[in-house]
Amino acid sequence: TRPRMKVLSIVILAFVVAIIEAGGEIKSTSCDGRCGENDGSSGCQCDAGCTDYGTCCSDYEEACLRCEGRCGADYVVIAPCQCNDECSAHNNCCDDFDVCLTCEGRCGDEYVANAPCHCNDACPAHSNCCDDYDELCDGGGTGTITDDDIRALTEELSTLDSNNLGSEVVIDMQGQTTNSDHNDVAPNPLMSFVPELTAETIVLFETLRDNYERSESVAEDNTEAEQGEVSVFLDAVMATPLMVRLEEFMTEKQVLSGSLRENIAEAWFTLYSRSGSTLGSTGFEHSFIGEVSGGSVGGFHNWISYYREEQAGNSDYKGYIEYADLGDSGVVLTSRFTWYEANKPIGGFIIGTSPEYDLAIFTLCFFTRPNRQCSVQTNGVQYFIQTYEMKYDGLTLVASAYPVV
Repeated sequence: TRPRMKVLSIVILAFVVAIIEAGGEIKSTSCDGRCGENDGSSGCQCDAGCTDYGTCCSDYEEACLRCEGRCGADYVVIAPCQCNDECSAHNNCCDDFDVCLTCEGRCGDEYVANAPCHCNDACPAHSNCCDDYDELCDGGGTGTITDDDIRALTEELSTLDSNNLGSEVVIDMQGQTTNSDHNDVAPNPLMSFVPELTAETIVLFETLRDNYERSESVAEDNTEAEQGEVSVFLDAVMATPLMVRLEEFMTEKQVLSGSLRENIAEAWFTLYSRSGSTLGSTGFEHSFIGEVSGGSVGGFHNWISYYREEQAGNSDYKGYIEYADLGDSGVVLTSRFTWYEANKPIGGFIIGTSPEYDLAIFTLCFFTRPNRQCSVQTNGVQYFIQTYEMKYDGLTLVASAYPVV
């Protein structure tokens, strides 16, 4: 049989060479490395439409629709779904993306940069372990931070927030709405009464509000004077008891490389681009001040900024979507509003908290639970903080941070 096999191999090789010489090609029969593609010529296709036409490759579902074995795969725009740390922000994760959020079957896996969380012995030091790392991988160690740890710490930080005004601010939520509604179910302003804002950190926070261009496509000038205002603000914030406690915790858990102030300054105040090459945004501007792009409001998750814009007649509250009552500590509110006629179909802020408290819990969640919801607690009430990363010029910066009821 061996001579026949040799002859057959030669015949097949000659056939392939003939095809190539004639300008033909070997048609692919796999979706490996082709998810999202439809070249019109391969033996089968790997795009979302292939199921409608019955042209999918036999491994389409396994290679393109499942995350098992693909956690952290590069983001491919044309792929039908994703399995990496960006998909939550784009709402295009594969249906079984949860397999990428657990260490089941993944303990000891090699580090994959784009994975949403990790299951190896290095993850505690980087605070990017999956939530069940301790339980399933016998993790432990001082670097591991559990959801209970975060809830306990945020509860403690709320008691240390001496500049909280939750017991004094009065709001008028009025009608309930949805993010798809276009009617105004709130004829009155959201803020009915706000006491004079005299706390040092609040006063210094307000000096930063005029440092930023509203349009994210306009470059920020970032003058020396503005940088000085940021520095003075951070000096005051870092001296507060709640920030001192946060740094103790994050140092103990081996989250930080350098001081907490250095990490906050870099992650929140480094300029980057959301529009082409224009350096027109920072995590702080987006989350605490707000931006406008193409008729839509981006970010804008601070109640003091909203109050000042409502006072000035620039923002118009349209109604609440959801809320959580934090008692004397304030209210977590998601609502619909406009700002300079730009639309914010859904946005959240914690009404009554100080700037340092918001910055503290946003920072905690950004470093310990990036790109996903982070469970926090105030006055026994649990809610979530959602953060997103922005990879820019080799740095990991804050893209957005906001509360979720």
